[in-house]
Amino acid sequence: MKGHLASDLNLNIRLSALDHTLLPIDRDSKDNLQIGVHHKPNSRYTFKSNQKYQSDKTWILIFKQHGEKMNFFIYTGKRLKFTLPFELHAARNCQIKAIIGSVLYESDLVRIFANEVNSEKLNFKTYFTKQEYQSLLNRTLSFIKTLQGKFHTIDYLYRNKSEMYFASIREYHSGIMKPYKKDHNGDPCSVINGRIDGLFFSTAVDFQTMKPLPESLYGPVRLNVDASTLFTPNFNLYFADFYCHYRVHYVTVVLTPKRSPTDKFCEGRLLKLDIRQNPFIYLSETKEYFYEVMVYLSNGLRVEVFYTEAVNILRIIENQQGHFERVPIIGRGESRPTGIPKNNLCKICNL
Repeated sequence: MKGHLASDLNLNIRLSALDHTLLPIDRDSKDNLQIGVHHKPNSRYTFKSNQKYQSDKTWILIFKQHGEKMNFFIYTGKRLKFTLPFELHAARNCQIKAIIGSVLYESDLVRIFANEVNSEKLNFKTYFTKQEYQSLLNRTLSFIKTLQGKFHTIDYLYRNKSEMYFASIREYHSGIMKPYKKDHNGDPCSVINGRIDGLFFSTAVDFQTMKPLPESLYGPVRLNVDASTLFTPNFNLYFADFYCHYRVHYVTVVLTPKRSPTDKFCEGRLLKLDIRQNPFIYLSETKEYFYEVMVYLSNGLRVEVFYTEAVNILRIIENQQGHFERVPIIGRGESRPTGIPKNNLCKICNL
């Protein structure tokens, strides 16, 4: 192999020694073909491109997962849409590369000529299946048993952000705080990363006052929303992550309307929690149609809620269902755009 152009590529693959063959998955390309990866439960992966040709092309896909032999597949079509014929193990680093070219078979030798496209390689990590999520939940429950925590009513779910963030919502979005794509904070194998839209709300409190924490890591403006305004029986609740950043451990739950597109997505991929009884956060009915939100509180664990609906801030303020306040900031005073990966050395929260 030489150069970087697709037309230069000429591969000879001896089938009897496929695991030792050096394929171009580790080399770059100047071609613009982009490959997308799509996941369906339990663990099936489809590779697609938006590029469509006038006539059928011969697509050669080169795939490798960490620690396994190289696989290559030949696919014919005007557009790339190929599903791997086997499921993948969770939490594996994988690579996929597409070539448009010609294939010639000679005895046990396969010759591949890339005469049109040699795409960029796509690196991705496979997601947790429900089986892995159950193992992660079991780890979470084992960790909780080591804590001296208890359930307590909380008044608010809250978000800390910059002045500019909330000003932009008022000025450009008519007071509607819109959900956006889940970042890669937490476990990199969490199936919600980059897949669903939502807004993070904190439940953490100061144990002396039982009010929201007096300081903020993410901005000096805090929106407090009555917990029972967002947390209602019309929503479903799912366990989505358990991770740490070297100190406190976090549990992420997804709160999404029943029968919504996000609910259907979560139902097939995450573990559903009983919204009225679970180890993290639940609704407690105190009177007919009146609920309190109960959260497990401990110095070693915090529960964060990923709420998948838009929030009308103006209506919440008008209806006295929440309020703004200013809080001192600590640390960077803002979140990182891509999130912070979990501590992969922790023996508590890593599978």
